[in-house]
Order: sequence, then C-alpha cells, then structure tokens
Amino acid sequence: MATRAGARARTVRQGDLLNSLRLWLQREYLAGYCRALRQNPLYRRCYWIDALGGEPARGEQATARNEASEEEAPGGRGRSGSKRRAQSQAQASHPWLQPLSELQTSLLAEGRPFALYGLVLTGPAGGRGSTRADASSSSHSPQPAIPREGGLVAASWPEAAPAVLQVLDQAPAVFALNPLAPALLRSEDLEPLWQRAAPTELCLLIMHRQLESRLRAARRHEQQAAALLNLLRSDRWRTLVPRDEGASLSPEALAELLDLLLSQLQRHFPLAQRLTLPRTSGPARLEVAPYTLLFATRRQDSLLAMNDAVCSYWRRLEEQSQADLLASAWFQVRREERLAAAREQLYQRTLQTGRALRSRRWPDLRQQLISSTFGQFTQAEHDANIRRLLREGQVRCEWRRPRSQPAPPPEQAEAAEPVPGPDDLLIWTGAR
Repeated sequence: MATRAGARARTVRQGDLLNSLRLWLQREYLAGYCRALRQNPLYRRCYWIDALGGEPARGEQATARNEASEEEAPGGRGRSGSKRRAQSQAQASHPWLQPLSELQTSLLAEGRPFALYGLVLTGPAGGRGSTRADASSSSHSPQPAIPREGGLVAASWPEAAPAVLQVLDQAPAVFALNPLAPALLRSEDLEPLWQRAAPTELCLLIMHRQLESRLRAARRHEQQAAALLNLLRSDRWRTLVPRDEGASLSPEALAELLDLLLSQLQRHFPLAQRLTLPRTSGPARLEVAPYTLLFATRRQDSLLAMNDAVCSYWRRLEEQSQADLLASAWFQVRREERLAAAREQLYQRTLQTGRALRSRRWPDLRQQLISSTFGQFTQAEHDANIRRLLREGQVRCEWRRPRSQPAPPPEQAEAAEPVPGPDDLLIWTGAR
C-alpha cells in the first residue's frame, strides 16, 4: 500500500515538473524565438510540436471540458456542427495550448501579423498499452489527421511524423520530444528533423528515471538493447549500467550517456546544449531537477532566446524561493552583489577573449561567450559589456553605416548606444 502511494506521489511530482517545463518553454523560450522570427518577413507562422507526454492537472482538465461543453448547442439542431465546434473549443482551451493562444495574441498586438500554432501529440493511437511493435504492425493504416491550425493528435511522434511534416511544409517549428517514452525513438524517427531545411529547433527531454529504466531493460532484453544501440549509436552504455539492480546511475555515468545523445545532435545541429534546470527543495534552496533538456538549433537567434530563457528561469526561481522569508531583503542584497561580481568577471572575460582572438564581429564573439557560459547571462548583459568596452576605448568599431540619431536623455544614454552588428568591424586596442 505504501509502495503504491509512493509511486503515485512520484508520478504527481513528475507531472508537475513536466507541466512547469512545458509552460516555461512556451512562455519564455518560444516567445523570444517567435519575436526573433517575426523580424524576418519570410516567416509568418511557427509551429510548436509537443510530444513530451504527461497529463494535465485535474483542475485544468475539468476547466477545458467545461468550456467545451458550454459550446454544445441545446437540443438536437445542428448537433454535428456544434460537436465540431465543441471539439475545436476543447482543443483551443486545452491547458497545453492556452499559453500559445495568449502568446499569439501578444504577438499580434505588437505589430506585424504572425501565426503561432500548437500540435499536441497525446500518445499512440492504440492507447497506453501500445508498443512500437503494435505501431509497426499497423504501419499501413491511414495517417492521423493533422489540424493545420493546431490542436490535439491521438498519435505518437513516429506515427504522426510524416503527416505533421507535410502540414508544416517550410514553416519554422519547435519539436519538444521525449525520446524515451512511451517507446524508445529510433534514430530513423529523428532523421527527418535532421534533414529538414526549414528552421528546426529540438528540445529533447531526458527524464533520468526513464533513462535508468531503459538501461536496466536493455541489459535483460536483447530487443531493448538493440533499440538503445540504435538511438545512441554506441554500445558504451553497456559499461555504464550499475551491476546492482537497485543502484542508481552515478553522476559520471549519467553525464556520459547524455553526452552520447548530445553528440548525435551536434552532427546535424552545431549549436547544441545540454541544459540542467532547477526546482525548489525548500526555503531559499534550489536543486537540479532530475531531468535534462537537450536543446539543438542551427540558428543564432534561437540560441540567444534559449540562453535568456534559462538565465531568467534560474534567477526567478531563486528569487521566489527567498521572497517570503523574514530575511528576504538580506537575500536580495546578496543576490545583487553576486550578480554584480559575476558581471564584472564577464566583462574581463569579454575583453581578454576579444583581444586574444582579435574578434572582428561582435555577434560571433558574443555567441562564443554565450556557448561557454550558457544560461548564466542574458544577451542584454553581454551587449552591455561591448557598449562599456566601446565607451572606455578598449575597442573601436568601424560602423558600416554611420548612425546619426538625436542624443537621448542622459538617463537613457547607455541603453540607447548601438550594438555592433554582423557588418561592423571591431578593432581591439592593446591586442598583440
């Protein structure tokens, strides 16, 4: 009895983590990425493809059902039409799609029209008990219908991938996938994403408990071992599985397994990062959550958006964990002191790296700095450093297009200073 209760508690905690991760990705990373895409007139829409799994909270499910039922027409008239409207409303009000609707409303209010659609893959068409073998046996069944303007799709990623990619065409898309559940993805399931020419962002969620479970199953069953070998493209995992069935993976073994997955992504997406994310473990205490997000992109603007999202997530969660304490003011002072010291170190690092490499273009140098300190400083903080270096004469800039603008008020002067772009040349003073 206690064991079942403990399992339920772990499932609830895992569901909370998954829902918070999904919400954070949508509201912070996706928002920044869509705003960057919108600056290019070629891109007028973006898709969020969600195959992370999990279940909405019960209250959220009830709200979605109630909102959908209110759309039902009374009596028998127009029953089929009202049913379709109710289904559409249920999808639009689904708790995993609501933040996308809110984000699109904000984007429309900010300027040029930009469409954001969400597709949530709710799991294998055969239900919870379906396996990859079941899916392969029904490979000749019709492809699932994919709503072009977003909604729910009763299929797993391998089942829905061909139809989804056909609907997306050349539109930018963010793919949030769990490669370990409900069945192990094969490398063939990811290859269409590697080959996609349109802007493609990958967010692969690795839950550490799921990874351990897959490793133990692979040691006992040859079919599972072959599937894991197919995904990792290496049998190195065999030496990393704990001999004791009850033992957990060591941090070193976990890191090596995650690097095996990351190396597969880096072959096709040069800007790939392994992200650890926090959760509160008590008053004024943060710990690393038991999952890892593998993020992969080919676009610098996407990398910048994810960097800012990770940075704000850590800082906000730390602030929230200390907000209601009696010593909250003391904690705030300490946070500001640590951040000021870290920013000064970043300034010195920017100066030293720029001089050593004789970097000519700020976007390239900034990308290198961000990659080595990912999620620690925002793009705005990096840009503030190059402005300071320019003011102090540590570097000069040959602007391709001279900028004649009226002088801003003194209190806004620093923020209004231009940031060197890809066509502006940096010349470092004191560089050897």
